[in-house]
Amino acid sequence: MSKTIAADVIEKTLKGIAIPSRPQVLLQIESELRKDDPDPRIVARLIEADVGLTAAVLKTVNSPFFGLAKRTSSAAQAVTILGMRTATQIVTGLILRKAVTGQGRTLEEFWDRAEQVAGIASRIAQTIPRGPRDDAYCFALFHDVGIPILTQKFPDYPQTLLLAENSGDRPFAGVERERHATDHATLGYLVAKGWFLPEAICEGILYHHDPAAFTDREVTSSQALTLIAINAAGRIFS
Repeated sequence: MSKTIAADVIEKTLKGIAIPSRPQVLLQIESELRKDDPDPRIVARLIEADVGLTAAVLKTVNSPFFGLAKRTSSAAQAVTILGMRTATQIVTGLILRKAVTGQGRTLEEFWDRAEQVAGIASRIAQTIPRGPRDDAYCFALFHDVGIPILTQKFPDYPQTLLLAENSGDRPFAGVERERHATDHATLGYLVAKGWFLPEAICEGILYHHDPAAFTDREVTSSQALTLIAINAAGRIFS
């Protein structure tokens, strides 16, 4: 399986499906981060410009998964304590949840679980020498983003999930493609690429249900494999 998706596959995947656009606040934050000497105060001000986003950031960083010794009460404190990159990954995940939402408790439960797994994945990554804490957190939030998008598009997609999860003789994504002509891994990859996430995260999303990922070393990079493995462990403990 190639790391680049053919144009016809992209066209088929996106047929009738709208990918959420990357919000302006992320563009502004990453523009600051690309500077030689980024200013954490500017990053904090961009977060604080959205009251709802600020509240969500504080709720997330004060959760047990980040293990802060003292509760933080402002976006500026969060950026200082966690660092600009970690804070940006948290903001990215929270904005993603807001962008890909819908009616009903099912999607709320989906995002609650994703955030829980992300927190655990982040802690696991911390135990690895030079572990990719930030990318592990972001990967856990994004890797299944295709699921709520497909749930919105296809009323019978929950039944597809049940079939895929209980089909031991067929690949998960194969069941999705049979029923909907697309799969959540490919769709998630396109969302991640559209949001300009790191290549290892995009690649890991594309291959996280591919049995060949860990057996064919030419298929997937070691960074992507690490993210897939950390995420799998996070799901076990969530």
